[in-house]
Amino acid sequence: MNPVARLVPLLGLLCMGPALNGCASDDGSEAPRPPTAGDTPCTVDQDCPDPSLFFCNTAASRCEAACRAREDCGAAKRGTYALAECDTNPLGCQCDSGKCVASLCSRDADCGAGLACRDGRCGAAPAASAAASCQVTPDFVIGRSGTQVRFDVTVSDGAGKPVVLTEGITWAGVGAAVTGAGSGTSATFTLETPAPSSEAVEARVGSASCRARVTVLAPKLDARSLRVVVTDELTGRPLQGAVVVAADATGTPIGTGGTDASGVANVPAAGVVSLTAFHADHGYLTLAHYDADAGTGELVLPLRRNPLELYGGARGTFRDLPATSNLHVGYAGLSMPGLGEELAPEQLMGPASEVTVNLGGLPREWVLPANAYLALPSNPVRAEYSAPGVAGVCDASLAGIANAEESIRSGTCGTRTGWALAGDVPPTEIPPSLLGPTLDVSQVLMQSIPLLRRLQSSVVRDVQFRLLPTPGAASGAPDLHDTTHFASVDHDFQQLPLGFQFAVRVPSLPRYRGAFLDEAFVLGTVSVPGRGGVPLGLGLAVNVAPADPNTDVQAGLPAPGLVSVRMAPAHHGLEGSAYRLIVLATSHAGLHDDAAAGSASSALVQPLEGLTFDAKGSTPVQLASSFLPIPDGARYNFDAAPYQGLEGRQFRFLTDPGLSGATLVRVVFTNRQGHRWTVLLEPSRATSGFRLPVPPSPFEDRTYSGDVTGTRSLLLVQALAASRSDGSALGPVELTESDDVSLSRISDFTRAWAALDYRRPEVSWIAPEADGQSVSRESTVKVRTTGFRVGSGPTDDGFVLLSFSGGTGCEGQTVRGAVEDSQGRGEVELKLPSGCFGLGVSLTATLVDPSGAPLRPSVFSTRRINLP
Repeated sequence: MNPVARLVPLLGLLCMGPALNGCASDDGSEAPRPPTAGDTPCTVDQDCPDPSLFFCNTAASRCEAACRAREDCGAAKRGTYALAECDTNPLGCQCDSGKCVASLCSRDADCGAGLACRDGRCGAAPAASAAASCQVTPDFVIGRSGTQVRFDVTVSDGAGKPVVLTEGITWAGVGAAVTGAGSGTSATFTLETPAPSSEAVEARVGSASCRARVTVLAPKLDARSLRVVVTDELTGRPLQGAVVVAADATGTPIGTGGTDASGVANVPAAGVVSLTAFHADHGYLTLAHYDADAGTGELVLPLRRNPLELYGGARGTFRDLPATSNLHVGYAGLSMPGLGEELAPEQLMGPASEVTVNLGGLPREWVLPANAYLALPSNPVRAEYSAPGVAGVCDASLAGIANAEESIRSGTCGTRTGWALAGDVPPTEIPPSLLGPTLDVSQVLMQSIPLLRRLQSSVVRDVQFRLLPTPGAASGAPDLHDTTHFASVDHDFQQLPLGFQFAVRVPSLPRYRGAFLDEAFVLGTVSVPGRGGVPLGLGLAVNVAPADPNTDVQAGLPAPGLVSVRMAPAHHGLEGSAYRLIVLATSHAGLHDDAAAGSASSALVQPLEGLTFDAKGSTPVQLASSFLPIPDGARYNFDAAPYQGLEGRQFRFLTDPGLSGATLVRVVFTNRQGHRWTVLLEPSRATSGFRLPVPPSPFEDRTYSGDVTGTRSLLLVQALAASRSDGSALGPVELTESDDVSLSRISDFTRAWAALDYRRPEVSWIAPEADGQSVSRESTVKVRTTGFRVGSGPTDDGFVLLSFSGGTGCEGQTVRGAVEDSQGRGEVELKLPSGCFGLGVSLTATLVDPSGAPLRPSVFSTRRINLP
């Protein structure tokens, strides 16, 4: 499943919270509170000083400033009842949901000359003298002469709190390895003179200074071989001990090289080859169809560390909760590096557990991820959250590590940005669809849109944490419940409101399996150098009435296809980071309507200079790209021999997937331990595909799950559209060869992507439910198939074949189940043959292709029963 789509549990929590306590209008939980008339008590609007300028918030029994337009908040309109918070604010006030609320800034340019935007307010910028320490990102670089690298710097004061400066930062090269200089929060340097790893780039901030290490490789000398540099994707460190294999079009190896301490491997190769970097502790990476004769022969292959073998993160609670009788809900996480497809689900959400909430004497059972916080005034249902994090870099200030560099290289530490969204939900708000006997996801999302105004954003820019070996990871059952080693990070419940409301015009939605995608999410983020993406807001929409290319019309917006978004500005140390909107369209067909369907999503990434308040959608944000189509119709032959029109170990699309707008296809195999094998492919080669080599000993074949039965691995296919700022396309070769871009920074260049998590074909028993049960002779048994379309049509995958062993009259008999009887749920009924009876009869349901041959690898499930 797409990682951004995994934020649905966040929406579910923030909808579920209201489901416990309530969907309405005014209450006593707004934060920060809008200007009031001296907290005049009231029961009706007429109790307020001027009902045309105030309304009675009956939940709080107090008068609050009312408005219909922004002008209603200014002194010219309010006269005697002028609002100091509006008139003294350089940006005035906005009319937000009928209330006058102080306007926020989103960047320095909003504030005018001499002022800076910090924590959403205009004021004086901090002085460089406040800096006590700094950190350069990236802190470690390997490259050849001529490579250009951008460096960023983050600054902290003596208490370790973030400081965002507008001046007082200077950059310089140290030694001859690089050339360049500059000022400000970033600077670009050019790798120049070959040199071993040394401190080569320095940033000075007041009395503080910090440096980055640089290795400049000597010129490549052997024209008959490829020089491949293998690095850790998230730290830039070289990976020693990797094996790089060049293979021909059939997947047969023709050259091999091992990486040295600098991460360099020299691999003999000529003509068109695939290049695969193998490392036991990291994901494998294959560059398909590289022309060794036409290319530069110098490549960088960054590998992502195996996601589940080590774990760590942050845990804590929410402080300064409002003194209300409302439900307090929150969801916390750590920033996400990359696009997110590289992460395992366990790296986004902690383990879920069931909690009981007693409301009005009626207990309700809810399943919450560990990231969630939930409290009633008299009952802290979930008083502490825990959020997993991804390994990266750290420094010597992190307690529990003896050597920072060793910890970085071993993947046992990381630094990310802590974030949270929290809200104070009044007891009168409840989406009605949550109270019905069944849950309609589309209705829940639609009815939850008004609740976004309740949310507040909290961030902690620098969260360092340790990672320890994960119990159960080797067996494919990681246990992440013990969080005692997680960093302690508490969040402010009301740090900054999602004070910018605006609309996004969503392009026509793509189709999957003949239907338009039915849900859309807009995630407002900032991209923090060295930390990753940090969510600061969101919007949501559905596409059900009608189910057409456009999202449904939302209240307060003039047309379909417009989605209302609530977002906080960059704050508490994130100022200056790049704003990005991620517009994600998804389908829940695989969850409810079609057991054979996979998880489909398509997303657009839109950079923003700043945020504007435009609640009515008068000038909606226009997206520069269109959605890419879902990359459906691909197949992979897991077997070494030809099968169903595919060569051994070949991947390809059976028909043209229509990916002309993409620049890169990523194919990802994931085994039960979370170990991955990623392949990069030019979209123009989609229908011819590639063939994978067999991994050299001792490396595992990650196209298989790794269990004793030889189950196939999980398969995800993602198409991406990536480009430089000038619009030039970035494909697999450009991202691995170029001096000015890097595959490790793919998220910086991606403007659109679409993904399909191909559901693995499986079969399971419905009836009989367990082994040892007695079943009547010639009765009907039932199985469920998933990831497999039962039938004999041109788009179907095959049928279920039931075979028998043991008993009397059972051996050799088979029953074919070619009809799916449950309107998409994958349920197949099979009638037991006459004359078959006895104790301990084994029934094996096997998935077979249209010709009747078992799938390869085989997919089956056995039930042992009695037929008296």
